[in-house]
Amino acid sequence: MPDYRILLAALPLLAGAASAQQPPAPVVQVAHVFETEVAPTVAVPGTIYSRNDVQLTAGVTGQLIMVAEPGTFVRAGDAVARIDRQPLLLQRAEQEVLLERAEINIRQLNSQLRRQQELEGSNLVSEFELEQTVANRDLAVADAKLIKVRMQQIDDQVRRADVRAPFSGVVTTRLHRAGEDVARGEALAAMTDIRNMEVRAFVPLKHLPRTVVGDSISVFATDTQYSGSIRSLVPTGDVRSQTFEARIDLPVEASGAWAVGQLVSVGIPIRSGDQTLAIPRDALVLRQDGSYVFRINAENKAERVAVDIGAADGDLIGVSGALAQGDRVAVRGAENLREGVEVRVMMSSSAGETLATEG
Repeated sequence: MPDYRILLAALPLLAGAASAQQPPAPVVQVAHVFETEVAPTVAVPGTIYSRNDVQLTAGVTGQLIMVAEPGTFVRAGDAVARIDRQPLLLQRAEQEVLLERAEINIRQLNSQLRRQQELEGSNLVSEFELEQTVANRDLAVADAKLIKVRMQQIDDQVRRADVRAPFSGVVTTRLHRAGEDVARGEALAAMTDIRNMEVRAFVPLKHLPRTVVGDSISVFATDTQYSGSIRSLVPTGDVRSQTFEARIDLPVEASGAWAVGQLVSVGIPIRSGDQTLAIPRDALVLRQDGSYVFRINAENKAERVAVDIGAADGDLIGVSGALAQGDRVAVRGAENLREGVEVRVMMSSSAGETLATEG
């Protein structure tokens, strides 16, 4: 006959073992449903350019002392190349000596003029000699001014001997090396601003009425997306391609993910937007029986909600169904959820907001 006391004592242990074998609640990331204006867009290709791209040239003729290597980051005002300034300094020293001689000549002529003016009433000095001395003195003063101007020109050349960066950026090309003689105006290097970037996209002419300067526009590549601003339009259409050029400013943050020369896609609106409920694309679960999302209720349980897909705008997509503004829908981990399963919400996000932990 079985000992029921032993069985009763073992029941808590069996229940604990059964609960220990239950799988942990799945972890999901959620986003809030919100109402916004979603305009359908068409993706057109674009290329990233730098707002500042320059070829640096020699300011004076001379021998190069240094040229920065490609890949070197230089700040605005730093020297990218240096030319030997010693010949210029010698020219300046020569002008200083000439200025000193001119000043001695001026003092001598002033003294001579003063003596002649004292003797002007007598017959010892003629009027012609007096006028000649005045003219010589004035010429000496003019020569001194000319020498000072030459010294200023040499000072400007000494300043130009250091080729400085007009903005902060990276040296991309080095055309000459230290030890080479270069002429004024000869290209030495090229540099690019890698932080201030723009996208140049060629948009079909039929979308020109809905492409407005100042509008925000989505720019995306692979799994990264940024919101740019249309800075300018070139509304002259190309006869062959039937497109016009749009230049779109990118935020500074894009420089950390994208590079100059990279190909991207630009979301051009094809018609005006409508107010609708919107969710991130990743919240959609697409199956043969339809499209749906998993709403996470107040008890952190998943509820399957069928939705109809509307217009898309970048990472957002408009939906209609049994959803309300403020509902939480699973964005990550929704593929493996089932109706009624309890989940752990680790992070919550809304469009344009920073992720924050829940719980």
